[in-house]
Amino acid sequence: MKIDWNNHEDLPGQGIALARKFAFGQEMSCLRVEADQSGELNLPPHWHNNEQWIVVTEGAVRFACEGVEYELEAGDVAYIPSGRKHTATYVGPEGAVLLEFSAPPRLDLAPGSVIPSSMRYNPSPFGGDE
Repeated sequence: MKIDWNNHEDLPGQGIALARKFAFGQEMSCLRVEADQSGELNLPPHWHNNEQWIVVTEGAVRFACEGVEYELEAGDVAYIPSGRKHTATYVGPEGAVLLEFSAPPRLDLAPGSVIPSSMRYNPSPFGGDE
């Protein structure tokens, strides 16, 4: 099934996001994020019970997982295991577009959802500072 992002409701921007769109199935969800060319970021380190795959489709972004920083450019993919603290720390001068796949699906992002946010800021069950 083809996902036409133009037919999906815009979610409020958050953190680095200018625009966010969300699609989900039974086993996985996908969040499309358009990030501003804002440079350094102050997104707090956080974790989810979901594992995540991040695919950069345009631009560049730097993120940290468990204190290790990674530079991602268009075509790069990152994997974040469940329960690992991570954050985005920088968006390149041209901005970025990311696809964030989560399993199980992040139903807290579904339009009209009453499910509490899956973002956790307290210590990760795996320890570590970031």
